[in-house]
Amino acid sequence: MKLVGRSLLVVLSLAGLAGCESPAASSDTIVIRLSGIKEGDVADGVVEREKNVTTETSNPYARFLADARAALGRDPSRVEVDAVSITLGGDTRGVAGFQELFSGETNVFLRDDVGGTVYVGRVGAPSGVGPVECEVVATEESLAPILPALLSGAFRVGVRGPTNRLATDDFDAKVEVSIRFSALE
Repeated sequence: MKLVGRSLLVVLSLAGLAGCESPAASSDTIVIRLSGIKEGDVADGVVEREKNVTTETSNPYARFLADARAALGRDPSRVEVDAVSITLGGDTRGVAGFQELFSGETNVFLRDDVGGTVYVGRVGAPSGVGPVECEVVATEESLAPILPALLSGAFRVGVRGPTNRLATDDFDAKVEVSIRFSALE
């Protein structure tokens, strides 16, 4: 009787594992190089810059989607954000570290073409040149409204944060945003 009880427990445990979702494809870290954040980007004490994900050289996000579809034989049911970081590019001018660009909580976001914006990472007052690891704040629920854009690759990646820089300052900060995505069945 004990053996039957244990066998049933093992079968139920394995059946529960069969319903668990696991990443079908994971990207290499996708790096989006934002064109410079400049003095003209300062508005009401905030700077923001974004870029269409498909305009990155060799379109690594499209490759990620193709790999996920090949592994699954169809579109994934969802896309998740696993890690986010920012790095100040070596060709930056007039900014020695993030502390000279951002003065408080800085957010990385994804934005679709119909106005949906989802913050995916945040870091309080970043400093140095990075990479600066961000807290991942994206959830399945928060990403759901822009899922069609994530599945088509029709979205922009951006960074936004408060600044003490003035619109009259002379600077050109090149920011690289690194995001690791997972596609799930």
